[in-house]
Amino acid sequence: MKGYDKVDLFIYDDIFPHPISGFRYEEFKVLLQQFKKAKIFLEPLSYPLVNTKIELHQNHVEEFNVNYSELKNKLIVNKKHININSKLFYCVFLNNIYPNLYWLEKYKIPFVFTLYPGGGFEIENEVSDQKLKKVLSSPQFRKVIVTQLFTKNYLLKNSFCSSNQIEYIFGGVVPQNSFQIEGVSKVLYPNKETFDIIFCAAKYMPKGLDKGYDVFIELAKSLIKRYSFVRFHVVGGFDKDEIDVTLLGDAITFYGYKKFDDLKGIYNKMDVIISPNKPFLLGKGAFDGFPLGTVVEAVFNGVVALITDELKQNTIFEEGKEIIIVESNKEFIEQQIISLIENPEKLKSLSENGKNKFFEVYSNDFQMKPRIKLLKKEIEK
Repeated sequence: MKGYDKVDLFIYDDIFPHPISGFRYEEFKVLLQQFKKAKIFLEPLSYPLVNTKIELHQNHVEEFNVNYSELKNKLIVNKKHININSKLFYCVFLNNIYPNLYWLEKYKIPFVFTLYPGGGFEIENEVSDQKLKKVLSSPQFRKVIVTQLFTKNYLLKNSFCSSNQIEYIFGGVVPQNSFQIEGVSKVLYPNKETFDIIFCAAKYMPKGLDKGYDVFIELAKSLIKRYSFVRFHVVGGFDKDEIDVTLLGDAITFYGYKKFDDLKGIYNKMDVIISPNKPFLLGKGAFDGFPLGTVVEAVFNGVVALITDELKQNTIFEEGKEIIIVESNKEFIEQQIISLIENPEKLKSLSENGKNKFFEVYSNDFQMKPRIKLLKKEIEK
C-alpha cells in the first residue's frame, strides 16, 4: 500500500534483528540511526535456515527495542497494511530484492541493494542470472553495492549493469562492539599449555564439504599424532557424529551454534582459525565471501587466520604478514600450523598485524560511511 506519508529510506529484511546475523544487526541499526525518516519491514522467513523457530522473532524484536528504544517506532512487524511510500528502498542479498521487485516497479520506487555472495546469488547459474538480469535492468534500479571484486567483475563480464552503477566496498559490516577488547589480554602459545585451533561455520551440506569441515578433521587427526598439546574447537552446525572423531578423544570440543556476541569469549582462548572453504560445492555457482564473518570476528580477538582464496578475492590483506592464504588440503595447512607452533614470534606477529589491519578495514568509518553517503545521494535526487 502506498500511503501519503513518505519516508526517505524503506529497508526490508528476512532475519533482522536475529543476533546471529551480526553484520545485518549492525548495518540496519546504523542506518536507522542515521536516517531520521527511515523504516524497516521485518519478515523472518530465513529463521529456519539458522535453526531458529520463527516464533522467537518477536523475542528478538523486543530485545532490540529495549536496547534501542529510540528506534522502536521504525520497526514494522506483524502489520497487515504497510505504507511502502518511500524515496528509496534498500536491502541485502539477491533473494531479498527479487521478491520485492513487483511492487517497487508498480509504485515507481527507486532501489539500491547489496549483492553479497550467497542469498540466491551464484555465478554461472541460470536461475540466479535470470534474477540478476531482471533486477539490474529494472527502471527502478539505481545502485548495487558489491563486497568482492570477483562479484563486480562477474556483473561487468556479463553486461548485467554498467560500472557506474556498481559501488565496490570490500568486506562487509561487522558489529562495532567487536572492537571493544580493551582490558582483555591475549595469551598465545607457548604462554599457555595448549595450542588451540578453531573451525567456525554453519552446516549447509553433509560433512560440511563446502566449508572444509572434512579437511579440518583430517588435519586434527594428523596433528594430534604429532603434538599432544594441540586442541581443536568447532563452532556451528557440526557435532561428533558428523565425521568420526573418536581418535581425537577429549582433544576436540563442540560448541554448536553461538550468538555473535558469544564468540568473543571463545575466540579469546584460540591461537588459529582454519577456514578451508571451497567454492562451487554447495551449488554449481555457490561461493563464499572473503573472509567469512566468523573469521573477521576471530582476527579481532587476535586469532591468526588461515584462509583459502581460490577465487582470488583478497585485494586488501598482506599474505604472510596479516593473514595466511592456504590450499584446502590437510598437507598444506599442516605445514603452516607446524611453522606457527615452532615459531612463536611468527604467531605473535601475525596476531597483532592481522588484528590492526582488520580493525581498520572493518571499522564503520571504512564500511558504513560510503554506504550512508551513497544512500543519501540517491535519496536527494
